[in-house]
Amino acid sequence: MSLNTFKKTDKRRKTGTTIIGTSAMVVGNIVSDSFVVIDGGIEGDIFAPEALINGLVNGNIKVTSQVEVATNSRITGDLIYKSVLIHEGARIFGKLLHLDDQN
Repeated sequence: MSLNTFKKTDKRRKTGTTIIGTSAMVVGNIVSDSFVVIDGGIEGDIFAPEALINGLVNGNIKVTSQVEVATNSRITGDLIYKSVLIHEGARIFGKLLHLDDQN
């Protein structure tokens, strides 16, 4: 899998994308039926079909399709995914759980 597998620059431009910018901190859950980009921080869970994480997440992430965990990511919580790309330097303090293995 190449580093461009999920083409993060293209996805940032998708209609309906939820973007938490570098200067933002969200306290609460994010529930989206579209693509989610986290460049800032979130204290809460994320539920979405696709996500690009490049910031701080203190909570669980459940993605029903694909998730990209970029170099600047710091995740404290479980990551539930169908397809995942983890870049060198990313940190995950929690479990990686494949969606098909969930009860």
